This record gives sequence, structure tokens and C-alpha cells, in this order.
Amino acid sequence: MTLDGFVLLTLIIVAHLIFAIRLINVYQWVNLGQGSLAWDRIPERMNDLFVKGFGQKLVLRKKSGIGHALIFWGFFVLTFGTIEGLVSGVLFDFSFAFLGPIWWFMNTCQDFFGALVMIALGAALYRRLIIRPKRLEGPFSHTLDALFIIGLIALLIVAFYAMQIIAPKPGFTPVADGLRAMLGITGPLGKEAYPVAFHSFHWLHNLIVLGFLVYIPFSKHLHIITALPNLFFRQERVRGRIPNLDMENESAESFGIVKITDFTKKELLDLASCTECGRCQEACPAYNTGKPLSPKKVVLDLKDYLFEVGPKLLHHPGAELEKQLYGDVIAHDVLWACTSCFACEEACPVEIQPMSKLLGIRQARVLMEGDFPEEAQNALRNIETQSNPWNLPQEERGKWAEGLDIQTLAENAEVEYLFFTGCAGAYDQRYINVTRSLALLFRHAGVSFGILGNEECCTGDSAKRVGNEYLAQTLAQQNVDTFNGYGVKKVVTACPHCFNAIKNEFPQLGGHYEVIHHSELINDLIKEGKLKPDAKALADGGYTYHDSCYLARYNGVMDAPRDVVARVTGKPVTEMERTRSNGFCCGAGGGRMWMEEKIGKAINQERAQEALRTGAKTIATACPFCMTMITDGVKHEGREDVQVKDVAEILAEVMHLETGQRKTTDA
Repeated sequence: MTLDGFVLLTLIIVAHLIFAIRLINVYQWVNLGQGSLAWDRIPERMNDLFVKGFGQKLVLRKKSGIGHALIFWGFFVLTFGTIEGLVSGVLFDFSFAFLGPIWWFMNTCQDFFGALVMIALGAALYRRLIIRPKRLEGPFSHTLDALFIIGLIALLIVAFYAMQIIAPKPGFTPVADGLRAMLGITGPLGKEAYPVAFHSFHWLHNLIVLGFLVYIPFSKHLHIITALPNLFFRQERVRGRIPNLDMENESAESFGIVKITDFTKKELLDLASCTECGRCQEACPAYNTGKPLSPKKVVLDLKDYLFEVGPKLLHHPGAELEKQLYGDVIAHDVLWACTSCFACEEACPVEIQPMSKLLGIRQARVLMEGDFPEEAQNALRNIETQSNPWNLPQEERGKWAEGLDIQTLAENAEVEYLFFTGCAGAYDQRYINVTRSLALLFRHAGVSFGILGNEECCTGDSAKRVGNEYLAQTLAQQNVDTFNGYGVKKVVTACPHCFNAIKNEFPQLGGHYEVIHHSELINDLIKEGKLKPDAKALADGGYTYHDSCYLARYNGVMDAPRDVVARVTGKPVTEMERTRSNGFCCGAGGGRMWMEEKIGKAINQERAQEALRTGAKTIATACPFCMTMITDGVKHEGREDVQVKDVAEILAEVMHLETGQRKTTDA
């Protein structure tokens, strides 16, 4: 072994030791979390790893992801030459030539991917320095970090092509050949022809590789190492479900997330896997309307906190920390700005869950400290005493059906569907018209249905999202017991929040039902010819449709409400800029329906303005919360010429079904 080889081998060992020690530290900090990383469902996990990880499926949902994917794939392709370069620096003249055609193929791939990566790096620089999208904003140190990494990769590829130009390897290498011609190199080739140049570029290449190895685990690009494991260990969960806390666990010291170590190991691995791409931030309605909440910043702040206190907690697990999770790391206004719209978790290319982490902290604040916004306290107190947020009498829950001759399950349980009206459908003056419209549509189509009337109670959705897990479980269990007592098999509801709770959360308490949203059922009835809309009865002016987060993103119901409007009007809805699973929240979820927006622009105004830009005179909705928020937003804009209607109302009107809505005190 030459002196050069010995020096390089020493550097390789030192670099790998530093790399390994840092990764061990990160592993130890992640291991401070609860539970364990799951090793079940190996075939499904491998599929996630290859499709979402190596295949970059989630990254490629946006055009900007093409550049990232090229750099990612190029990293693996060029690693072949990287290993060859390191080994040949220690063992003179080593090569992978013994691999025969594989060597030829890999040399060819490296030639092409080197160029593709350079193009992608140029695009990345242009985006970061010229376009400067808001989602890439962050501390200047993060920008420097990104530029440093881009520079290292660029230098690595320059060194790679320089060596290929001087000492070409077998393969189809048009890029290296073209560069050689541009430089006017026509004489003899090989290491012997240009020994100093080749030796210099070889050392440059190897030093950059080792520097990269040392730097990465300490930088924001730690995700290069952790993102793939994070996808592999992805928690299998029911979308739309917040797992129930064991409220009967008498040995539990706390409920919810009080300390950083209350998160699971997988949740802490999330923190170390953030790519800082900002897609979550870009999708967040709170961030987009000037609130202090940025899902990206939430994850990064939690990561910094974990890495700061991790060493101390390893040696003193019960140590008192100077900084507290709530207050010092996650501020009050950040915590309560979340609308639980799921946009951040939908957007993340490595499936990190910022929203779920915030909701866990909310649970601790409410259950352990009784600390939550005053308006939410009022709503939850009303839900607790009267099973509805408006504090209207429980015995009036079934009054919306007066004059419609609708039977309750107590009168006749032998029906196909339980029509679950929900709090808004039973009490909200405006939404009662939707409830009555639906009942008339069902009757007209010959649907066999009944209601619970005064036996129905709130599903607990708002309570659960605010963090009052005890109240939420109490309400859900009461409904489950009532449903099961009547032998309910199918449930139809007009409220996406009730829909999501009954479908995705009631099963945790023994409530297993076929749950259908009203837009799905009436769409099926139209297709079956049981409901026949008369488009001639429609006023002209155009229609757009607002997606409810709990219907579209949580449960994938996007086509049915649009189809209803299209079948009624004879033409598709005019789509907004942000639509379907990329739709923009109305601002009511996560208990925000009961809280005032005191910071920034109101989310419902932002969405209403987007709807108005379509030029449509009717904004169709399929959610009581959305109807309220969008209506208020349209009123704020002074657009009395624009109406907000539920898809069921639109259908009932063209079928000339008079609801005869009773007059009540405005809820």
C-alpha cells in the first residue's frame, strides 16, 4: 500500500467513525420515544420503500419534485463510481472491470446521470435564489446548508467527469466524450498521460465523498439517511382516525403529549426525516393566512429540541429540562391555529405527521391542565350538558322533522338506513333546510330510513380535535350503544365530521357500520333513475364546488358531490384553483368552528375569494361547517348575488320539493 493509500484509508476510517457515532446518537434520541418501531407487514413495507422511497412517488406529485428525484436516483447510480474511486485510492488500479457487462452498463448510467444531476442542481439553484418559493423560506443557515450541499455535489460530478475525460472507462459515454472534444483533448488518454491532473481530481473526488459522509448527519440533509427508514416504518393507520387514549389506565402519569419523550419512536423518527421541502407549509391554511403556525417549523423546532435535550435525557431520563415542550417549543397560538385539515400530512413526501403531533399536545393541555381557548370551552361545555355546541335543548333535537312524518328507530327499527342528522342538521337554522331537503329526497326515491330523534347525540368530533378525549369517547360510546341497540347496519349523514367519526372512529368502540355520505347516496339514486332532476328549473350563472377536508382529503369522497351538481346542471362544476385532495380548508375543522380568528386573514375569507374568482353564482357545498364558513366569507366580500347551497338543496329545488322549513331561533 502506498503512502497515499494509507492516508486515504485512515481518512475513510475516521469519516465512517464520525458518521457512525452521529447515527448512533440519533438512534438513541429516537429511541427515547414510546413503543417500538413496527416490523410487521414486511411485504407492504418493502412496497412502500420501493414505490414511495426509491420510486419517489410522493415527491413526483409536484413538477418541482422531478429535480429532487433525479438527484436522488443519481446519488445511487454515482455511488457505484464513488465506491470504485475510494477503493482504487487505497488499492492502486482497482476497478469493477471484473463485473464485465455490468461495469459497462454502470459506466454508461453514470455518464448520463452525472449530466442530469447537474441540470437538476442548476434548477435547484434557480428555484432557491431566483424564484425563491415561500415554502423554501427558513433560517439563513438552512439556505447556506442547501447551497453548500449543492456545491459539494456539483464539485463531485466535476471531478467525476474530469477523471472520465482523462481516463475513459468502457461504456456509452457521450457526455464525457463531448466534454473531451470541447476541451480539444485529442492526444493519448489515460492516467499515465495526465498523472498530476488525474491524481488531483481523484483526491478531490474522494475528499468530497468523505466530507459529504461526515457533514450529512449533522446537517439538514440528515433525511438522506432517515427518510427511507421512515417510509419503511410507516404506521398503518385509518385515515381520519385519532387513536383513542386509554382513559381508564389508572397507572398513566399523564394523557396526551406533555414531554418530548411522550411521542412514539416513530414520531421522533419523523422529526429526523424532515426534508424541509416546505410542502406542508405551502398547503397549510393557517400559514397561508398569516397565522404563526408552519407545519414545517413545528417539525424542525421539535427536531432541534429533541437533539438539544436528547443527550441529557439519555443520561438522566427523569431530568428537569429548562425548556418545556408547550410554551417554549410549541407556542399557544401555534397549537390552536391548526384546523386539522390534514393538508400538511397529505402533502409530505416522507409521510411525516405534523398535525397529529399538535393534536397530541392539545390532548395534554386539555386533559391535564384544562387549558384551551375560552370560546372552545363554551362550545364543549354546551356539548357536555346538551350534546350540541349551541346549548339548545336535547329534547328538541328531532324537531327539525316536524310535519314530515318521519319515524324514529324507536318507532320502527326495521329500516335500511339510519339517517344521522348531526348537531348542525338538527339545530342550525340554515342547515335544517338541508336536512329536510334530504329527507324529502329519500322519501321521493323510496329509501327506507329512520332517525334517532332525541336519542341522537353529538359524535364528539369537535371535542376530540380540540383535545377533550374523555368527552369525545363518552359521546361516541353513547352513540355506539344506541346504534347497536337498534341493530343499525347502514348510516347516512350529511355532515362530513359525523361521517368521519362514525366511519373511522366509532369502530374503536365497537361500532362497525357501513357509512355513506348524503352526496354519495343521492348520486346513486340519480344514476338509478329514482331521482330525476329538472335542469330547466335552474337559474343560470354557473356552479363551483368547495371540497370539505373531512370528506375529500380524509375519506376520498370527491366525485359524488360534483356528479350530483353535474347531473342537475348538465355540465361540470367550474373548479377552483385548489381543489379535491389539494383543496383549501374553510377554517372550521379542529374545533376552530367555535373559535374566533384573531391573527392574520380569516381562512374562510381566503377560500370565499377563491370561489368568487371562478365567476360562479352558486357555491355548492356538502358540509354544514363549510356552508357556514363560506357563507360568512361571501358576505364579507359583499357579494349578495352569490349563493351558497348544499348539493342536496340544489337537487331538491330542481325537483320542486318544498321543505316547508320551520322557523326557529337562529342557532
